[in-house]
Amino acid sequence: MTRRLCFRTLCWLALLPMTALAWEKDKPATPPVIPPNPKNLPKVLLIGDSISSGYYPSVAKALEGKAVVAKSSDNGESTAVGVIKIDGWLGDTKWDVIHFNWGVWDMYGWQYATDDRSPAMYAQRLETLVLRMKKTGARLIWATTTPVPPKPEATMLKRWKKEVVIDGELERQYQEAALQVMKKHEVRVNDLYALLKPRRGEFQPDDDVHFSGAGTALMAKQTAECILKSLGSAPEKRDADPKQKPATPAASESIKALQEEFLKLKFGMFIHYNMETYKNVQWVSGYHSPADFNPGGPVDTDAWADAAKSAGMKYAVLTAKHVSGFCLWDSKYTTYDVMNPDCPYKQDLVAQFIKSFTSRGLKVGLYYCWRHPGFKAEYKVLPPECDPAKHSLAEQIEFQKKQIAELVEKYPEAFYIWNDSLDPEIMPAEDARKFMRSLGPNIIGCGNWWDWGKKGTAYLDLLISETRHHREREKTYKYEPAETCWCLENGWFYSGGIKNAKDMVSHIITANSRHSNFLLNVGPDKQGKISEASVKTLNEIGSMWIPINKILSGDIETSGEKK
Repeated sequence: MTRRLCFRTLCWLALLPMTALAWEKDKPATPPVIPPNPKNLPKVLLIGDSISSGYYPSVAKALEGKAVVAKSSDNGESTAVGVIKIDGWLGDTKWDVIHFNWGVWDMYGWQYATDDRSPAMYAQRLETLVLRMKKTGARLIWATTTPVPPKPEATMLKRWKKEVVIDGELERQYQEAALQVMKKHEVRVNDLYALLKPRRGEFQPDDDVHFSGAGTALMAKQTAECILKSLGSAPEKRDADPKQKPATPAASESIKALQEEFLKLKFGMFIHYNMETYKNVQWVSGYHSPADFNPGGPVDTDAWADAAKSAGMKYAVLTAKHVSGFCLWDSKYTTYDVMNPDCPYKQDLVAQFIKSFTSRGLKVGLYYCWRHPGFKAEYKVLPPECDPAKHSLAEQIEFQKKQIAELVEKYPEAFYIWNDSLDPEIMPAEDARKFMRSLGPNIIGCGNWWDWGKKGTAYLDLLISETRHHREREKTYKYEPAETCWCLENGWFYSGGIKNAKDMVSHIITANSRHSNFLLNVGPDKQGKISEASVKTLNEIGSMWIPINKILSGDIETSGEKK
C-alpha cells in the first residue's frame, strides 16, 4: 500500500460512523500534548476532525515564536462525542485561544447514526460546547465546516454499501445552525467554507471530504492569520457590522443566483469617459487641473442610454474613476472630482448616468480602477489625498475600499462593481470576495487582472477578458460566468474609428455561447457625445441583434402565440 493510500485510509478511519466505532465514544479523552513553552507564549488549542489535523502542523509552524499550538489528541468526531470528551480535551491548561469545529461527522451521520444528528440537535450540542469552552476564559474561534463533495463518499460506499451524499440544502441547514450559535455567543468566525467553496473542484476530489496539500495550506494560512488577530485584540462581537457576515452556503447560492441573473443580460455598454478624454490619451499620467474636465455644457446622458437601448443592450458600466484618479461623483474622500471649485461642470455625472439608464429599464454598473503595484510612478490612479508616492499599499487599499463602499452606499441602483487591475497582488481572492460581499447582498463584482496573460482567470464573481474571447467552456471552466469586453471604436477613450456592426453581433453570439456577456465600449468625445457614426452602428447592431436574441431566447411569436 502506498503512503498516499495509507494516509487516506487513516483519515477515513477517523471519520467512520459512530455505529462502527461506538467504543470511541466511551473512551476517555486524552489531554492534548502541549509543546515546550519556555518563553511562556500564548497557548492555542485546535479541536476538530482529520481535516483540522491536516492543517494543524502548518498552523503550529506559522505561529512559531508567537504562540504554542496543541491539537486535541482524539479526533473531534461529532458534537455527540464532543459533549462527552470536551472536559478531557480542555484539561487544566489555561488556553488563550480555542479554535474549533464540528460538522462533517454530524452531517454524514444524519442518515444512519444511532444518535440524533439533525441540524436542530447539532445546534443544541454545539451551544453546550461553546458555553463550556467560554468558561475557560479563552478567545473562541469557530471554523466553518469545509465544503462537502458532490458525489457519494467513496469510503462510505465501499464500507457501508450505501451512497451518502450531502445536498446543498442540508449543508446550508448545518452551516446556518452553527452560525446562529456563534452569533448568539459572539464567537469569532474563521470562514473556511467561504475560502474553499469557490475552488472546491481545484482542491477536493468529487468523492472525498479531504483536501489536497494546496487546499490544506490555504486553510492553514487563513487559520494562523485568524488566530493572530484574535491574540492581538480583545474578543470581538460578531456581526457588530451587519455587512461583515461570513459566506455561508446560502450566501454562495445567492452569489450563484446573481451570476445567473447577470448572464441573462447578455449584452451591455461600456462607457469610457473621464479626464483621459480631455488629454487625448488612454491613460493619464500625473495630476491635471479639474478645470480640464470641461464638456462645455450639460452632458446628454439620456442620449447615451438611448443609444444603448437601440442596440438591444440591457446594462451599462461607466468609468467612475480611471487612471487619472479624477472622480465623476462628489466623493467625501477627495476634492479631486466633478464638484471641485475649479471644475466647470459641477454636476454629479454618476448620478446623471444612473438616472438616464435606469429610467429606460437598463441596469447600471460602475467601473473603478485600482492602483496596482505594476503601475509606473507617473500613473497616480488615486486622488491626491492618497497620492501613491506618499502612501503605502495598505493605505491605498483602505482608501480604495472606502471609495467603492461610498459608491455603493450613494448609488444603491448600481448592481455591479467593475474592478480594474484588482488581482492577488493587491489582495488575495478570498479577501476580495469578502470585501465584495460586505458591500451588500445584491452586488456582483469582477476583477480584471493586471497581467494580460492571466486575464480570464478566476478571481471574483466573473471572469474578464479584453478584446479576445474566453476559451470554450469545458471541464472546470464550464460553469464560470464571464464577461468579454470589446471596443466599438479604435480605443477605450474617444479615439475615432468604427467597427463593423455585423462583426459585433457575431462577437455577441460567440461570447454568449461561452457563458459570457458581451460588454461593448464607446468613448464619448470632449462634449460628452457619442459620435454619430457610433450611434448609427449601435442602431445597426440592434436591428440585427434584437431579433436574433428573441429567437435564441425562444421569445418569438408564431400564429399569434409566444413560443
